[in-house]
Amino acid sequence: MIRYQTIFDSGDLGWICLASVVSLLAYLAGVFLVFGSQLKSSPSEAFWRTLPHLAAMLTVAWGLCVYSLGFGPSLGTVPEFDPNPRPMLSLQEMMAIEDAKSDETHLYGRGGYIGNSDYFLMARVIPVPATGQPLFSARRPNYHLPHVLECCLRWSSFLIVVLPLSMMWSNWYGGFRLGLLCLLWSIFVYAPVAHAVAGDGWLEQYGSVDFSIGLPLLASGCSAVLGLSALKTPSTRSTSDRHMAVGILLLWLGLSLHVSAYTFHADARSIAALLNMLMGSAVGFLAWSFCNSFLWKRPFTNGTASGMLAGVAAVAPSAGLILTQSALVLGCGAAIVANIVYHRLSCDDETHPGKQLLATLGISSAMGLLGVGLFATTSMGGTRWDGREIVGLIEGNWSLLQFQVIAVGCVSAWSVVASWLLFQLIKPSKNVDPPAEATSP
Repeated sequence: MIRYQTIFDSGDLGWICLASVVSLLAYLAGVFLVFGSQLKSSPSEAFWRTLPHLAAMLTVAWGLCVYSLGFGPSLGTVPEFDPNPRPMLSLQEMMAIEDAKSDETHLYGRGGYIGNSDYFLMARVIPVPATGQPLFSARRPNYHLPHVLECCLRWSSFLIVVLPLSMMWSNWYGGFRLGLLCLLWSIFVYAPVAHAVAGDGWLEQYGSVDFSIGLPLLASGCSAVLGLSALKTPSTRSTSDRHMAVGILLLWLGLSLHVSAYTFHADARSIAALLNMLMGSAVGFLAWSFCNSFLWKRPFTNGTASGMLAGVAAVAPSAGLILTQSALVLGCGAAIVANIVYHRLSCDDETHPGKQLLATLGISSAMGLLGVGLFATTSMGGTRWDGREIVGLIEGNWSLLQFQVIAVGCVSAWSVVASWLLFQLIKPSKNVDPPAEATSP
């Protein structure tokens, strides 16, 4: 009988398993309750019929190549193994090698633009007994989880990011074309963006910080720019108030739980991150509603789902790096800016999916990433792998804000350009009917 060595903390394992599964289920249930009754238009009805197939296809693609490209060792940076190493030539070289021993990830590469093929077909992810393969994640020495469990958490984040775009694209793409577009976007946009920071890529080595899924959410929102003029009339919405309220609560709680798991520990910091998500996104949601009433003289319940997404996206990049007081300020400020952009773009078309994604995910996540450069504190974020403290402008560090500006600019530009190229490559399906006229939820 095969026996695995018991070297993991059961509390941490249970916490990550719970966040990976429960948060995704709550998110999907919330999305369905908020948007699931859009069944009066052919594209929306077709999308919900094919959603299980799309999720299954993306899951297979995740295991085959997307995870390796996003979170594998950086391509071209893994040092070759020398069976006959030459003698030391200088004291400086000896000191460099000794310093590298404290950071085991120098063996796997860091600083590239995309991951290599080490994890293709889930190779080296699932531990195999008696083969010498690592039981831990290969990326960072302080990661104490089985690699396969981290892969599951990243997979749920992947579906959370891709699903809003696939819903929007279903208005012009159907069936195979929709699946192909989502697959190519995952490879050419999501994978390099996720690798840039979370995969020990070039932005992470440069100095940028993203606590959870801030950069992928920004990429998703920026990719929606190409849908601003393509969709003339949005899908019909007939969601009841009861379903809308329950769906928004599920979105809020599910995403908050998911983001807090990115501490990778079941400890006080994960609870602090969860509190930041709950408090910051809640005040952002309220700020969105007050803007509806006082700035635009409209019912405060208009666009409530968009308001909740804006609040969550604003705090997600910094939930485990800032104090709760800063999360309140950041959530409120980002939601106000996103609300103004949303109403300036939407005018009378408040249910346009492209404009919703740009304002809620794109603008809010960009504000959240910049907020890291303002409010990050060592008491929450600690230090990076290279010993640099995670400190924002409020505590006197200008460089982190500079790094965050570069990250936001590069990811935004790449997402728009790559998505435009994909739109040119894959033309909309001719069998997708134009959506019907809409009424705001």
